[in-house]
Amino acid sequence: MKLSLQKPLNKRNVIRAACAPLLLALFLPGSGVAAERNAGLSLNMGATSTASRWVNVTGTVKDSKGEPLPGVTVKIKGTNTGTSTDVNGVFRLNLPTGNETLVFSFVGFNSIEVPAAGRTSFNVVMQESVNAMDEIIVTGYGEKKRSEIVGSVATITGQEIQDIPAPNIAGALRNRIAGVGVSQVSGRPGARITLNIRSSTNSETAARFGTTDEPLYIIDGITVGPEVFENLDASMVENISILKDASAAIYGASGAKGVVLVTTKRGKQGKPSISYNGYYGVNDAAKEPEFLSAVELATLLNDGYKILGTTTGGTRASDFFTDADLETIKNLNYKSWYDQLWSASTMQRHNLNISGGSDKITFFVGGSFQNEDGNYEGLKQNRFGFRSGMTAKITEGLSADLNFNVDQRLMNSKNPSSDADQNFFETIISMPQWIPLEINGLPVNINNGSPRNPLGVLRSGYYNNTKSQGYRINASLTYQPKFLKGLSAKFQFSQGGSKENNRIYQPPYKLYDFVRTGNNLALYSNTLLPGVTSANVPNYEFAAITPLNASINPRLTERNSYQGFLTLSYNRTFKAHTISALVGGEQTEGNSEVLGVRWTNQIIPERDDWWAFDPTKLVIDNNTIFEETKRSFFGRFSYDFDKKYLVEGVIRLDASSNFARGNRWGVSPSIGLGWVVSQEDFFKDNVPFINFLKFKANYGITGDDRIGSRFWQERYTIDTSNGYLYGDNTNTNGLNPSIYPNPLITWEKKETMNLGMEMSLLNNKIDLGIEVFRNRSYDVFDRGNERMYPLYSGFQGPIVNYRIYHNWGSEFNIGYKANLTKDLKLNTSMNFGYGNSVVERIIYPAGDLLELNLNSGNYLGNKFGTDPRKYNSSNIGLRSRGMFRTQAEVDAFMAENPNYKIYAATPQPGWLNYEDVNGDGIINDYDMVPLFDNTNSFFSTGLSIGLSYKDFALSTNIFARLGGKVFFDSRARTAPSLTRNVIPIWTDRWTPENPQEGKFPRFDDPSISRNSDFWAVDGTTIRVNNMTLSYKVPAKYASKLGLSNAKLLATGNNLWTLVNPFPYKDPYTSSAYDYPTIRTISFGLSLSL
Repeated sequence: MKLSLQKPLNKRNVIRAACAPLLLALFLPGSGVAAERNAGLSLNMGATSTASRWVNVTGTVKDSKGEPLPGVTVKIKGTNTGTSTDVNGVFRLNLPTGNETLVFSFVGFNSIEVPAAGRTSFNVVMQESVNAMDEIIVTGYGEKKRSEIVGSVATITGQEIQDIPAPNIAGALRNRIAGVGVSQVSGRPGARITLNIRSSTNSETAARFGTTDEPLYIIDGITVGPEVFENLDASMVENISILKDASAAIYGASGAKGVVLVTTKRGKQGKPSISYNGYYGVNDAAKEPEFLSAVELATLLNDGYKILGTTTGGTRASDFFTDADLETIKNLNYKSWYDQLWSASTMQRHNLNISGGSDKITFFVGGSFQNEDGNYEGLKQNRFGFRSGMTAKITEGLSADLNFNVDQRLMNSKNPSSDADQNFFETIISMPQWIPLEINGLPVNINNGSPRNPLGVLRSGYYNNTKSQGYRINASLTYQPKFLKGLSAKFQFSQGGSKENNRIYQPPYKLYDFVRTGNNLALYSNTLLPGVTSANVPNYEFAAITPLNASINPRLTERNSYQGFLTLSYNRTFKAHTISALVGGEQTEGNSEVLGVRWTNQIIPERDDWWAFDPTKLVIDNNTIFEETKRSFFGRFSYDFDKKYLVEGVIRLDASSNFARGNRWGVSPSIGLGWVVSQEDFFKDNVPFINFLKFKANYGITGDDRIGSRFWQERYTIDTSNGYLYGDNTNTNGLNPSIYPNPLITWEKKETMNLGMEMSLLNNKIDLGIEVFRNRSYDVFDRGNERMYPLYSGFQGPIVNYRIYHNWGSEFNIGYKANLTKDLKLNTSMNFGYGNSVVERIIYPAGDLLELNLNSGNYLGNKFGTDPRKYNSSNIGLRSRGMFRTQAEVDAFMAENPNYKIYAATPQPGWLNYEDVNGDGIINDYDMVPLFDNTNSFFSTGLSIGLSYKDFALSTNIFARLGGKVFFDSRARTAPSLTRNVIPIWTDRWTPENPQEGKFPRFDDPSISRNSDFWAVDGTTIRVNNMTLSYKVPAKYASKLGLSNAKLLATGNNLWTLVNPFPYKDPYTSSAYDYPTIRTISFGLSLSL
């Protein structure tokens, strides 16, 4: 039916006409022009069209090499109307008249303005920027240019770390950011890697009750736990900001130890693009453990027996390996247990994402998979991640953002494990090579199952499996009304939950005894031990775990939480004045429940179900339920005049259910000032080689409520074995107080002052940043010591606000960017710092003040009131005066010191000689003193270097520590035995045949387990942490494969230690007997369609 233009619209047509633009914008692909024109067509039925005035323009944005730039922001100057380039660098935009000016901006490139001047097609080339001050930094509930920030904020992009084959994001940040420490317990899959900002600490006693020294983690505006941050794939990350000072006051509730802000990737306007990033690598020990060969160890033990027999007569002929035994050992074909059980493993990570959209809707969908296999059987970790998001412009000024994320982690182990796997791994590497791991397929029994044969454990059926999974929905609405320019309202709500299912099965299993041979019965034959026991069990069978001791231990954990906040912000520039204001309110609630039970006494063999165990042996291991609530109000105001003078104030009020009424609320204020000197006319005219110079200062107070829930309330446990006795002494159930409540517990607080300077010079080629800070933490959570109260009190020490801690330091960042030639580019940065700290106050029993043994755990000098560079546990030891080389030296010394003893033993040649500090004539722990005035290095730095030549790029991160003192760890000094091998240092030992040559003492020196300056070495370390070599396939070749981008990668992590103070282990490994630091060599691919 043909409609007349003059025919009036009925009510239904009016509704259709009004809804048409919204429906078309939401459901039709392409740019908004289609929706605009269709809306105009509908309105022509009874209204005047305005679509004819809009001009559709398109264009391509490339870099200086001619490569397309995806994600470039294209805006109409003076408005918020804009778009982004797609994966091919193409953009489309509607201009009101066709004569506007377009502004092109992209991180790392100089922004440019291009007048449209009636044109409808553009080819834009953007030049890389070397001015770091133009970088946009994500701060709490907002973002700013780096040049406008008055606090201490460090940033790194996901692109910088996504190719490093580290176990997680924290591992990839090692030595890259000043003031951010990275700690890794070991290289074992699943071992925690933690971040620490500016040497934050917590009380050791309170740490067992939920306190932490880690920062607060925020992902897309929502507070998450460390486990969520660990599971996040680096290729899903847009950027990371780290708040190190009172800037964290905007997150006052838990900002005292710093804040890590993560922004994940979002969809970009344009046709859908598909991107893949992945690598496949090989994991092996960064430094393979070195131990004595079987002959070397046997000879070492014989030498010890010989010396001991000569000096004390304390050995027997049956203790020695005979010449025949040594010859047998030489001809043994046993591999070491390490060689049999340890092998190189694989690691892989894959990420696939799709993004795109129109000027009305953009979307992002991505999935990731990471697999890390352990280096012995049954040990592995798998991580799965799915993240999706959609941003939609609902109406003019109103937009919505919706994200849904799912994570899953699977951890499997066939051995009883910990983060460092100390016991299991130590058995593997320290067993002498004359002891077989198995004989005729049967695991050998060693010393009645102590240590346990690791092959027997791996074959027993034991497992420790954990499956954890979580989800989070994150939605927000943002409204920017046209009637009040600069005003923005945002409501964000997130709900998430997680479940963890852990199951440990310890089955019964057997080890096997074989007839021993050799003079000292240390060698093994292939014959099983004959005979039977009184129970008619073969003598060769040893029950390492009996059915009575077998167990199944399931444990379920469930957590749920929600977080919602509403913010109002106003940002406006009036000539030279710019003001920004933010107010908001936030509420968080969380709950968790843990239930763990244990069945013992396995009745039905080879079944790992609960019904296979004695039902009367059910025990509840753990059953806890917690609820937490937090309510917050916050505000921020900032002002700058002509981008020269900057002022920012923040205040936040938090109430936490972890504290009782009257102590529930905490206040976190901060104030920051900045002066951009380079904006002053007198500076511009007289110092042309400095492009940017800013001084800044920030002062504030932040808080922390991260401790176990509700320690202000009474809490009891049911005791079925220690209740009251009645009548015939029958025991009844009772209640035991599990904590002593403290109704006065409240917020932990940190007062912080930060002064800084940022500078760019020589045409922005050099960036320099200097920051000086001082922190005072007070009301820090501490726990009363049980020894402070009489035993008959019947309660444990409560959690209180008592500890006071000071730390201060300086941080330096130096960056250099330059085009060395037309095609050769250099980008390098260095960070280093200096600092110190002192604990002013802790809780301690008064009697510990009298402790004179510095090696005692009760000695207070290492705990508070002293300089930790001198007074630390590593630096407490005996002062060595050399080694007694000959009996004549011993006799001469003893003539002058007739009562001299070393740990109750008379000195012998080959033993170390020590200074008798307290003058009592004997050497013991009371002679231990601080050995060096300062064990810290005089210079420690992280150096990042990036070189690119045409389509090739090489990047590396290097750690260097110069000077200082480090010590051989106590486990490295453990004496050998018939069932314990040792590190190769003992090949360079004192012997009677060469008394003047050996560097190390006899292993039977009674002081060998004690620390001394003899075991101190220069701490200088130079290490290549990681290196990546990449090749970007030229666009003309990639396009032939249907790709817009393609890149090949070769990457290594924990590559080389160029200077190592420890000859026996990797410097990142705490002990040679722990699961070692892992070196990963990987090859990867990055593709875009």
